[in-house]
Amino acid sequence: MHPAQDCAKTPRPVGRPRRYWPLGGQLALLATLLQSGQVPAAPSVSLAVVVNPATPVQTLGSAELASVFTRARRTWDNGMTVRPLNLQIGSPERVEFDQVVLEMSPERSAKFWIDRQVRGEEAAPKAIAQADIVVSLVGTMIGSIGYIPENKVSDKVRVVARIRGGRLVAP
Repeated sequence: MHPAQDCAKTPRPVGRPRRYWPLGGQLALLATLLQSGQVPAAPSVSLAVVVNPATPVQTLGSAELASVFTRARRTWDNGMTVRPLNLQIGSPERVEFDQVVLEMSPERSAKFWIDRQVRGEEAAPKAIAQADIVVSLVGTMIGSIGYIPENKVSDKVRVVARIRGGRLVAP
């Protein structure tokens, strides 16, 4: 007997009719819940890209930041060593930065750095656990660059770019 025929003869439980929601119905329900505020949307993260005040740049665009944080660029224009600092893997700030600047999801970013390690190339920039520590390190290490929540900016660092609403903008 064919398996489909066997299923046809199997009695269904009484009391609960089967209901199938087409994918479109599920998406419509999700959109309704998001609009009503019952399902929270992912919070937007506003970041400041900061450098040590002695670093010889005033603003940086997306391509320049990507080259710094993928370790393609190793020196500033004056020959000073570039010292990029990331926030911790999986943090909302790191996810936002990687998506906006590097155009990478967390999974793609991880694969990118694993591939570089396998090839014997330079490792990812150092990951720092807290934004306050990034501010302190960038403020004291010449040539350093990092990103922090905008509310953590202090006079120890200089802002060279901002990330707002999922877009890179001028400082």
